[in-house]
Amino acid sequence: MDETDPSRTDETERLAAFVADLGLDDVPASAIEHGKRAIYDFVGVALYGSAHETGDRIAEYVDLAAPGDGATVLGRGTASPAGAALANGTFGHAVDYDDTFESIVIHPTGAVFPAALAAAEVADADGRVVLTGYLAGVETAYRIGHATYPAHYDHGWHSTGTIGTFGAAAAAASVLDADEDAIRRAFGVAASGSSALKKNFGSMTKPLHPGHAAQTGLRAAMLADSGFTADGSILGGEMGYGTVMTPDGSYDPGAITDGLGETWGVEDIGFKPYPSGVITHAAMEATRRIVEDEDLTPTDIERVVVTLDEAASEMLIHADPDDELQAKFSIEFCLAAVVRERTVGVHEFTDEYVTAPKTREVIALVERDFEPEIFGGQFAGYGARVVVETTDGAEYVEEERRAPGSPSNPVPDERLDAKFRECAGTVLPDDAVATVEDAIDRLEEPGSLSTLVNAVR
Repeated sequence: MDETDPSRTDETERLAAFVADLGLDDVPASAIEHGKRAIYDFVGVALYGSAHETGDRIAEYVDLAAPGDGATVLGRGTASPAGAALANGTFGHAVDYDDTFESIVIHPTGAVFPAALAAAEVADADGRVVLTGYLAGVETAYRIGHATYPAHYDHGWHSTGTIGTFGAAAAAASVLDADEDAIRRAFGVAASGSSALKKNFGSMTKPLHPGHAAQTGLRAAMLADSGFTADGSILGGEMGYGTVMTPDGSYDPGAITDGLGETWGVEDIGFKPYPSGVITHAAMEATRRIVEDEDLTPTDIERVVVTLDEAASEMLIHADPDDELQAKFSIEFCLAAVVRERTVGVHEFTDEYVTAPKTREVIALVERDFEPEIFGGQFAGYGARVVVETTDGAEYVEEERRAPGSPSNPVPDERLDAKFRECAGTVLPDDAVATVEDAIDRLEEPGSLSTLVNAVR
């Protein structure tokens, strides 16, 4: 029976059938290429994250608690499959530079790709299988995410960790070639392990969330594939995941089933031009345009006023950050860094830069404001308006309605390529960086996956 057959009234069943039946030939070329771009972007930021303090600490834990040679740890060697999934997912979000959906607040690849990669090494699968599993996992996260958004996120859950667990389970199950029944049970196992709280934003636990999701999803798929039991209709019903996780009763199973196999969530993925919370990016881009176009320096500026969607107040919880992790959720710091440097990358997000006296002076110039559903509240409320007032009385206004790097507001490939090389090049020599780029570009071809893992180890 076709997975999109409306006679399948159970959304868990229909989603599991989609994952079980999906082949790479079923996916449009545009979606495949966007998926490879997302994997490329993720591998770059994860390699950088592997050498970050957060990466060091999670790697130390994995070495103690989940060692082994069964799966690749990016930039670090090997571990058990579960340990590799945990480490790689955490590495990818260590500096908050990884991709995000445009229409919902989820970082999909950080949970999904590490699970697919670890499962591939368990099953001795090739790159084509990994790519298919990745696309299935992203679609799963996208659809369950939309079915529960925004109530689930607004209630305090970090959807990257919660919903990402289902995406990871789908990806791993697809790679393991699990059947529909096993995938339904994998979703059931995943539901009981799905967790992550937004209150941990600005700490090392936030990047742990996609790592936890990758590890938990992999575990769910492997257990279910071995015959482990769980409820096979976990998403729907009175006590189902959708109802439990949307306290206002807004869970929408149609967001899971409508158009399944016809539209592709992977094409909603955007790529970050700055290593901070995506809610800061429109304001950063608008500020960059003003200071570049008007050739302004910090001494020229009297005040910067930024207006964001009201929902951003729940994420931007560090007006006066003490370190680089808090700075990622400080609109004041993010705009201060742009005013100081114009071009902002990983090197500005350090404790030394955040606490530098010159940085603190510019932070004091930034004022925040919030507006309900700014620009209509579309695109997960990522838009911003920036007003820069100068010491000579001039005023400059810029609006950025959608996050730069998102599908509806893309940045040039050259900018993303530079990001990849900056990140990956901190860990790998230039020839290995080039090998990784080429292997991901040819991921569906024989031998590409082994080339990739050998280069990143």
